[in-house]
Amino acid sequence: MSSAVLAQPKLFGLIAMSQGFITKEHLDECITLQQESTVQRQLGTIMLERGHMTAKQVMQILAIQARAAAKPSQPQTKSERKRRLGEILVERGYIDRQTLTAVLRRQELLRKNGVRSPVGEILVALGKITRNQLSHALEMQKSA
Repeated sequence: MSSAVLAQPKLFGLIAMSQGFITKEHLDECITLQQESTVQRQLGTIMLERGHMTAKQVMQILAIQARAAAKPSQPQTKSERKRRLGEILVERGYIDRQTLTAVLRRQELLRKNGVRSPVGEILVALGKITRNQLSHALEMQKSA
């Protein structure tokens, strides 16, 4: 498995590609379908429906993800030890991972246009979290 995949062990599609189960084109197609869906759908489910992966392959990827999640990572620097706000918001159930991904993409687009905007402020502006939820998550981040 490549070091890029190990650095982001939760990314189903990258793991599937590294295992040789799918092509980049399959991944791009299924991500597009996932993003266009009006309901939250797992990438593995879409891969199965499109015939790009078997149920056994999906289970193998899920097992790899579970093993990676079970391994405690040892941050090397102070900034790496600091928990990311988005992850705290997902853990607390304030937002789902799909919302976090969309907001991070929006933040990157804003940054490319010269606008620096914190994730928490974007989420509040979009009505995804309350100011109180943001304050609570920021306190958790500081105490970590």
